[in-house]
Amino acid sequence: MNGNGLNNHKDTALLEPVRPSIKLGWWASIIMVLSVFGPGIITGNFGNDAGGITTYSICGAKYGYQMLWTIVPVLFVLLLYQNMSGTMGIITGKGLAELIREQFGVKTAFYVVIAKFIAGIANTTAEFAGVAAAVELFGSNKYAAIPIAAFLVWMLTIKTNYKKIERIFLIGCSFFAAYVVSGIIALKKPDWIEIGGSLARPDLGPLLNFDRDYWLILIALIGTTLAPWMPFYHQSAVVEKGMKKSDFKYYQWETLGTGLSVGIVIFFIIVTCGATLHKNGIQIQTADEAARALGPMAGVYAKELFAIGLLVASLGAAIILPLSTAFSVSETFGWESGVNKKFAEAPQFYTLYTISIVIGASIVLLPGISLIKVMLFSQAINGLILPIVLVLMALLRNNKKLMAGECPGLLYNIILVTATILISAAAVITVVVSLK
Repeated sequence: MNGNGLNNHKDTALLEPVRPSIKLGWWASIIMVLSVFGPGIITGNFGNDAGGITTYSICGAKYGYQMLWTIVPVLFVLLLYQNMSGTMGIITGKGLAELIREQFGVKTAFYVVIAKFIAGIANTTAEFAGVAAAVELFGSNKYAAIPIAAFLVWMLTIKTNYKKIERIFLIGCSFFAAYVVSGIIALKKPDWIEIGGSLARPDLGPLLNFDRDYWLILIALIGTTLAPWMPFYHQSAVVEKGMKKSDFKYYQWETLGTGLSVGIVIFFIIVTCGATLHKNGIQIQTADEAARALGPMAGVYAKELFAIGLLVASLGAAIILPLSTAFSVSETFGWESGVNKKFAEAPQFYTLYTISIVIGASIVLLPGISLIKVMLFSQAINGLILPIVLVLMALLRNNKKLMAGECPGLLYNIILVTATILISAAAVITVVVSLK
């Protein structure tokens, strides 16, 4: 398959990206790389949703810089599975749910998609819970803000196409810089030697001593980095963007860009909370508690920037998660799908999208609802589904006929199986802890 951008890469692109062709010239190559940016960057960054931000905040508040070393393996896991879903989307031109139906049968696809639909509703509810927490930080009432947010989220998707919505998401990704700025404000006198040492040198003491909280936060860090909705949305977005095999060598750079941007956000959230909350002995349970606690120590600007990051992350995920649900259900039943189509062309797709938003927003508006319990429930549902999705992805990725002979080598599969086992174990533990 020489000349199609896939020759002999055997998935080593994850570690050794193919350099853009010199024949095109550097400017042309840069333009080509930027042209494929979108699906990976958006999926990775909005994976840092309300639940993710909460996890990173708790991590920094409880352990300071001690767990910074986890960023590297966590990002490796993200890039591993993003490389898989992107590669399958480019080679097959089909979404993940459609491939599951074709390769494993209607019955398997049906059970997966039912579970995915329930998880999608729970996750969408969790994102609106994040919106509620964020607007309350600015002194607004969730009963006024949530209906407005839900309507805007719905209208944005109904009245646009993929290219426009991708641009909006990419602009939204820039708001994650709020965490970088809040971190800089909080780090008045940073101890870069301590920070660098914690990032580069794993602290295995608490793990070996079976520190319960340390283990649970580590598991949460892994679990929040890869949610079941992410490969479904990412692969569908790659297909809808119309990426071809010839784009693969440029797409690999987006995968690396995703890791860099996501890693920077995680780093600064942990460092911000570590430099302020941990050093002052303040413990938190949610991201909005972190934002409130930052005010007296790092200044009102740090608090507001943290709150802006939470709001944008939750709003963006409140769009992407219902889209992921609509994509997966529509692909399973063979219905028309995609934001490039009008409502009349894909009625089932847009109806599913609308239902997810209405139910998610409505649950958050229930009197006396516990937002933290909503988030924990969504994590428990994710934990039940994730192992199944990962196993199916691994089997699909190694299907020679499906992948046109472009299957991974032995080393890649060893890494893939190991990662799948570890993440599945982490997911099961997350379920148990969340239910308790």
